[in-house]
Parts: sequence; structure tokens; C-alpha cells
Amino acid sequence: MTAFQTSKNSNWTPQHVLTPSSVSKCGSGAILGVKKDEPAAVIIPTTCKSWHCPKCKKPKALRLIDKICSGDPERMITLTCNPKIVASPFDAITLMKLGWGRLVRKIRHDFGEFEYALVWELTKRGWPHIHVACRGKYIAHSYLKYWWASFTQAPVVNITKIHSERHAARYLGKYFVKDQGAILRILDGRRLVQISKAWSLRDEKSFGGMKPSDYTWYRLNFNTSLAISEMVRLHHSRCDPNGKGKLVWFMLENDSVIPGTDGLTWQSLFALHPPPYKCNSPPLASLDASPLQKNLVF
Repeated sequence: MTAFQTSKNSNWTPQHVLTPSSVSKCGSGAILGVKKDEPAAVIIPTTCKSWHCPKCKKPKALRLIDKICSGDPERMITLTCNPKIVASPFDAITLMKLGWGRLVRKIRHDFGEFEYALVWELTKRGWPHIHVACRGKYIAHSYLKYWWASFTQAPVVNITKIHSERHAARYLGKYFVKDQGAILRILDGRRLVQISKAWSLRDEKSFGGMKPSDYTWYRLNFNTSLAISEMVRLHHSRCDPNGKGKLVWFMLENDSVIPGTDGLTWQSLFALHPPPYKCNSPPLASLDASPLQKNLVF
């Protein structure tokens, strides 16, 4: 069989990846959430959520590990590529993505339900392979080896049983702590982590039981420190019951102005018509703030 060759990036080799400009702006803004049923507020720093950012990488990895563990994975599968039949790591990923799609369809045809969370990684030599946490009926190693080789000509496959959620978190954690620059460049805009639609069996862990839909959200044009100073200046009392240092909670005084708004107080805020409210920066969401949930960093 001839070598698999495709793209403009066939001569690509792992290199240093330039840090996105958004990283330098990380934490320069803040989000203010005003609770609907009591005079309380929370201030959250806006972050770039980039794998290149030293402040965002760890919480992003922890959220992904929690999401993967929420699917109660039963086995971990490792699938490799065959460098002899492709011209570059970029082409290897293209072939593996096609092969993975065919393998999933084959497994579901033969075994029924099969849900997964997939993570890409590079070897020391710069070639991609994938780690898959999966849930479903038992699949023999020989079956995976045969079909993966049929789809990608790569015969090296490994499968191990996951004994506990902690085991899965430890297994996955070592792949997220690495520098993701090289693999992100080869992925060329494609996701580092792929998760099937029916994967999660329970909600991921939240910070302090906070529900974003209980708040009305405003984007502030100043960072968390200035937002805190402004809240103090406007005579709102500061409290941080969780003591985690990431969320800053306040009790609002009824007659004191909420920062970032055009003179709105908690007392007048919900007496108005439905959003958009008048404020210096437009609200991030309407009274149903659930679309914002995925963007909050706890």
C-alpha cells in the first residue's frame, strides 16, 4: 500500500509555537455576577483559557479531567500511528482521525453502546498517538489491533482496565501537564480533547455549589483588584466564605451602586424590564445565564 500523503503541512516538524496575544491580556478584565434572590455578588477574573497560559493551563486541565471522569470510564485505550506510511505528523493525525471515526462506527455496530473521551499526545520523536477513556462492553485487544491496523496500518494498540476514578485522573493528568504547543500546532485548529455526546453521566464538579443561572452577569472593563477596590469604595462589604482566592464574594448594600452599571443598585436592578440593562459594558447574558457557564473559571 502506498504512503498516506495529503496536505500543505507535509513537511511540518515540531517547533516552538508562538504564544497567542490573548495570553498577555489574561486577567485584565473581570466578570461581575449579581445574585437574583439575595443582595450578593461575585467577581471572577476573565481569563484567556489557553493551553499556552501558565495561569489557565492547570485549571483547564483539571476541568477536562473532571469532565472525563464524569463518564465513569472503564478502560483506557492507546492507539498509535505508523510513521512509515505517512509523510509528516500532520498527515498522521489526518489518517488517525479518519481511522478513529471508522473504528467507532465498527465498534458500535458490533458491540452497541460505546462512549469515549479522546486525548491527543506526541511521542518524544514527534509522532502523534491517542489515549481514549471509554465505556461500553468488553472489547478484546485482538479485535482493536486488527481493525486499527486495517484502518491506519498501525498495529501497535494497548488497552488497560481503569480501576477507579482516581486511577483515571492520575492516568490522564500526566498528558495535560506537558507543553501542548507542538501537538496543538499539528492539530491545526482541531480539538486536543474529543468527547462523545453521551459521555457524561453526572454533572462536573462546581465551585462552592455555584449555579451561573442564579446570577445576572456583567463584563467589567477593569481587573479583579480594581473591581474589589470599587466595591469597597461603594461601601459594599467584602466577604470570601470559600477562602479559595479565585472567587470574591460581596454582600450588596441596597442603595449602593453596582460597579460597571449606570447607577444601578441591587434594589432597582430587578425592578427593571428584562435585559439588556443599561450599563457601561453590556450584560454577558440575560436572566438565564446558563450559556455563560462553560466560560466561568472556578
